[in-house]
Amino acid sequence: MTSSFFWSYLYIKYFMKLSLKNIGQILFKGYLTLVCVWICFALTFQIFFVYLHFTGQDERAGQISNEIAWKIDGTFKNNPDNIWYEEPEK
Repeated sequence: MTSSFFWSYLYIKYFMKLSLKNIGQILFKGYLTLVCVWICFALTFQIFFVYLHFTGQDERAGQISNEIAWKIDGTFKNNPDNIWYEEPEK
């Protein structure tokens, strides 16, 4: 009886070690994928703005830049499109 308990204990210990190792690898690969996607997005965004600059569309680049700043910046929080907008209580 103690022999079967010992072997089942070793099996469970081995299985848990494998599963924790696999979970760690999956989380790390997911993190690397997210970082790579973010870098690709940032480079694409930057290339788009360089394109706008060299084609003489600086006004459009300014409009896009202002829209992003206004959505994120807390200074414009009275605008309903802003992420910091607080609806007035009724």
